[in-house]
Amino acid sequence: MASDGLAVAIILIIGIAAFAFWVWALVDVVKVADDSMYRAGNKLVWVLVIVITGVIGALIYFVVGRPAPGSRPGGMPPPAWAGPLPPPPPPGTVG
Repeated sequence: MASDGLAVAIILIIGIAAFAFWVWALVDVVKVADDSMYRAGNKLVWVLVIVITGVIGALIYFVVGRPAPGSRPGGMPPPAWAGPLPPPPPPGTVG
């Protein structure tokens, strides 16, 4: 009968992990700033997919729809001026 307790514990751990993955996907969808950043669809579509289909929808979101790391709205490259700022002038000089 000890194996019954182990089976219940394993199922409970898997369930908690699946729920955490589902919540992580929902939070990730909501945090995306612009709908154009998604590889496919938009925020409303992904929220509905994840809520209706559960863990399977969350997995689909991470594989198909999640924005690529470092992506920008509209798929545009960063502007040329987006580099580091130059150092300030030395004190006592007029620029």
